[in-house]
Amino acid sequence: MKLVARSAMDYADFYDGTSCHPSNERLARETGYSERTIRTAWGVMRGLGLAERVSNAVAHARVADEYELAIPDNWANLPILGPRARKFTCLGCSKLFNPQGNCTLGTGDKVTFNVVAYCFCPAPRKTKGRDEAWCFDLWNTQETEMGRLAWQKRGREDIWKLFRLARGDDW
Repeated sequence: MKLVARSAMDYADFYDGTSCHPSNERLARETGYSERTIRTAWGVMRGLGLAERVSNAVAHARVADEYELAIPDNWANLPILGPRARKFTCLGCSKLFNPQGNCTLGTGDKVTFNVVAYCFCPAPRKTKGRDEAWCFDLWNTQETEMGRLAWQKRGREDIWKLFRLARGDDW
């Protein structure tokens, strides 16, 4: 999504982000992604408030969708990947891991993130004769034993602080 947004910025008015209408085909050529990935990225950007569709495409006239790009009011609450591209640290076992992307575009262009997947190692697979505990479950148990709140009872700000801790962001 970040690369698609960056590429789309080249086609928008410099001062206010309006009049942005590159075709999905053009963005696919520039980014190296498929047109389906470009459409998904536009959907995520609309859901996050980074882009608003002003007019729809007219295929027979070879006119692409027109967008208006914007910095949303809630930009401070959006997930942040830090200034250094490095692995995440599991809050449960302190191992380094690469989380899978897990942004979901739901109904009404609402974007949701499973922040737990960024803060803890992936859950172990259930194998025959072996049943290992997931770092998330161990962490929740440890936090409640120490008199702290479990993950589900924490507020939004506290969860994003834990995300930034796992990410290693210092800002």
